[in-house]
Amino acid sequence: MQLKINTKTLAAGVAMAALSFASAASAGTVVIKNIQGVWSSQSPTGTVSNSGATSTVSWGTPTDGGMKSSYAFTSGGPITTNLSDGQSAGPFTIGTFQHNNWPVTGTTLETVRLTVSGVIEVGGQDVNFSGFVYDFTHVETPNEGSGWFGACALGGYDGDSNNPYGCSDLVKVNTNTFSNSVTVGNDTYSIDIAGFLVNGNLTNSFITKESEAVWKCTGKGSKKNCAWNYTDHAFNNTAQIQATISMVTSAVPEPSTWAMMIVGFGAAGAMVRSSRRRGALAA
Repeated sequence: MQLKINTKTLAAGVAMAALSFASAASAGTVVIKNIQGVWSSQSPTGTVSNSGATSTVSWGTPTDGGMKSSYAFTSGGPITTNLSDGQSAGPFTIGTFQHNNWPVTGTTLETVRLTVSGVIEVGGQDVNFSGFVYDFTHVETPNEGSGWFGACALGGYDGDSNNPYGCSDLVKVNTNTFSNSVTVGNDTYSIDIAGFLVNGNLTNSFITKESEAVWKCTGKGSKKNCAWNYTDHAFNNTAQIQATISMVTSAVPEPSTWAMMIVGFGAAGAMVRSSRRRGALAA
C-alpha cells in the first residue's frame, strides 16, 4: 500500500510548530536602565552624596579654591540591545569612576565601598539586578613630596612631568562581584563585569594626578574679573566600568505557544491519518 500525503499541508503544519518554538526562544529587546552607584562604609572620614546620576564621596580640608578631593561615580545608560537564546551583547560602559584629585590637608579617605545596581527591562517588564560591589583603598601622598628635591612616594618629583602640580595619589580597587543573574518571566539573563578600564586596559590600581586651582584674571582696568579656575590645571583621572549581558536560558513556551504547537503537529498528524485511510480504500 502506498501512502499519498499532501506535502504542502504537512509542511505548513510542521512550519507552524517550528515557528512556535522559535517565538518561545526569542527574547527581543533588552534595556539596562536606572543604573545607580551608592558609596558607603567610608573610613576614617568622607562625606557621601548618593543623589542624582553622579554620586560622590569627598574628604579633606581644601588648600586651593575650596575644592575637596573626591571620588565620583557617574551612571551610564540606558543601554538597549536585542538578544535571543545563547546570545551576548557588549561590552558596554555602565558607569564612569573619577578621582577629583585636589590638594587637601587634614584627615583623608582610606577605604570606601561602591555598590552599582540597576534595572533590566524585557518586554515592558522590569526586574532589579543586585549590586556589583567594589572596595577602594585610597593612598594619599604628601603633595610636596619629601626630602630636599621633593621626592614623590609613587615615583618622580614634585613639579616633574608626571607630577606637575604636586605628587600623585594611588587608587586601588577590588571587584567583589563579577556576575549577577536575573530572571524575567521564564528567561534568565547574566550580567558580567569586565572590571575597571583605564585607557582601555583592565586594572586594579592606577595613579591619579594632582590637580591645581588657579587664580585667573581676565580683562583690564574696570573690566578686570578674577576668579578661581578649575579647568586649566585639572586632570580627569577616570576609569570605565564595563559589562556584558547574555541570555543564558530561553523561555518555556507559554500556553498560547503550546496551543500553536499542538495545532501544527495535529494538522500534520491529521494529514497522515487521512492519507492512510484513502490508501486503504484504494486498496
